[in-house]
Amino acid sequence: MAGRRRRQRSSNKLKLKTASRSDIPSGPTGVHQIPDHLLELVLLRVGSSVALVRAAFTCKRWRRLVADTAFLARFRSLHPAHVPGHYHVVDRPYREKPRPDGKNQVFVPDPLSSTADAIDGRHFSLDFLPECDASSAWELADSRGSLLLLYKTRSDWTRQLRFPDLLVCEPLSRRCQGIAYPPAMRLHLCFGAFLLDGGAVDDTGGCIGMSNFRVIVAVYEDVAHSRGAPRACVFSSGADGGWSLGQRAAGVPLSGFGLITYVGRTRWSRYWKMERGGVVLSLDEATAEFSLVMFPDTVVGWRDEFSTFWVIGGEDGAVRVVRMINRDLTVFAQLQGSGEWVTEKVVRLRPADIVAANERYILLTPRGETCLFSVELDTLQAESTHERNRYAGPAYPYELPWPPALQACCAADDRRPRRCR
Repeated sequence: MAGRRRRQRSSNKLKLKTASRSDIPSGPTGVHQIPDHLLELVLLRVGSSVALVRAAFTCKRWRRLVADTAFLARFRSLHPAHVPGHYHVVDRPYREKPRPDGKNQVFVPDPLSSTADAIDGRHFSLDFLPECDASSAWELADSRGSLLLLYKTRSDWTRQLRFPDLLVCEPLSRRCQGIAYPPAMRLHLCFGAFLLDGGAVDDTGGCIGMSNFRVIVAVYEDVAHSRGAPRACVFSSGADGGWSLGQRAAGVPLSGFGLITYVGRTRWSRYWKMERGGVVLSLDEATAEFSLVMFPDTVVGWRDEFSTFWVIGGEDGAVRVVRMINRDLTVFAQLQGSGEWVTEKVVRLRPADIVAANERYILLTPRGETCLFSVELDTLQAESTHERNRYAGPAYPYELPWPPALQACCAADDRRPRRCR
């Protein structure tokens, strides 16, 4: 009898435990049970736009979240543009005829890029550009975002100085657009052509694309007695775009055209060295206005010496000048607000000349030699084995297009995918 009661009590306890467990609500058991707002926080921490596109192909739900305009805007605000590599100009000797294939650009992947092994270099080929005749070729002038700006050169050197034929292209989508020159400027001498962001900024953080870009061309106008003045011409894309011819900067006198040498850029301005000394010509990209800027002789070199320097800038917007002083590669920085110049970095090298420079590295050649080596600005380490050291011309960074193109279901009840950018 006592044994029967004990078995009954045990049975009752088992029933109570089973009942209590069945009352507990079931929680998430996998990634697909994570709420949308938490999944968005996870996707926002994906390292690059390439990884984000890969994540979007996981399922329709992830694709829908990634393609959302608000999500793309938040992602771009947290992650800088992804640069898989640079387009290098294969610099040719003076007056040499164009190569038989008509090309002088090569894409060099960045070995430090997180997608260096994931992107096929063939996608960056420029073999889709319009063909040129035997006496002309497309030369790279500038890059901005996912676009490249090219101009047409000709074997006749005097014709290369005139206002050039221009073309804007996007290598990954293999699209291009020719830009007809303004007839009124055809005979003016050109000393620079550059890409700018378009006037409109979309909700996803994108600011430049084949339908939204500007081109600014700097031209030299003769005034009198071998003197001239600069003028900026701006082209805007779109149905309402076209050329806008700026006023001649009569208050900015220039010496002969042959004395103007491009020496680099910062975040918002372009710079040209005109004569020996610290007088530098500056072009403000926002206003398309020219001005003369005086750099200290201690920064760019004394008036009676031949000094090579390069102007660079970074994300902080500060103006920096790189110069070789004897055997020291020196980086000067202008303090914002005060305008004071300070020595920021110094590295001792063998005697060399600066060939090109940007905010990441300096390309140099030893004096009296033809080989090249580079110095990383972050580490001040010199190396000569990188592929970029094979090309003596300037290098232009290339960013992956933004926003990325996705086949997304933007509504939960819509089964028809549509292309979202």
